[in-house]
Amino acid sequence: MSHTDELIAPSLSRLDVPPEAALDDDIRRLMKSHHNENWIRSLALNPDTARRFTAYFGSLFAASGARLPLRDRELIAVVVSAENGCGLCEIHHTQALGELLEDHARARRIALDTHSAPLSEREHALVEIARKVTHTPRDVVPGDFDRLRRLGFTDQDILEVVETASWFNHTNRIFISLGVVPDEKFFAR
Repeated sequence: MSHTDELIAPSLSRLDVPPEAALDDDIRRLMKSHHNENWIRSLALNPDTARRFTAYFGSLFAASGARLPLRDRELIAVVVSAENGCGLCEIHHTQALGELLEDHARARRIALDTHSAPLSEREHALVEIARKVTHTPRDVVPGDFDRLRRLGFTDQDILEVVETASWFNHTNRIFISLGVVPDEKFFAR
């Protein structure tokens, strides 16, 4: 390989990433609890941002205490992230969805193309509302919610569906804008 063919490692983010030693103790603990992944390392630049982000993320993606099953929330995260082109969130949540489904190939198919992925009627409804919230939220109509109700969702569940899709649109925009690079471990499979 010639010197012009050498691979150049991308930087972690378009903004500076502070050395761990320069961080407050609580931010170092946050980073450790999130396996020192690139997304938390990039947010550590502003400790207040890191604290706000992880608090909301932790409450929305806790294994319990939410209205929707975690696999529904991960499905929404994958669909929104794929629609937005946020590679960081897409790969992270595709892996999490694969673990919850106990089927990593199916999770990758969902991330790649929901039109050809094996989805239940319930999953199709979640995918469609997540897409609308992502691209055309003004086009969400009562009929969209009626469909979810017919599939067993309560109004409280529907609010959490919209919240989850909206949160990932927010998150995707942060990480796309910052240019945060996905961790190497996500490419091991």
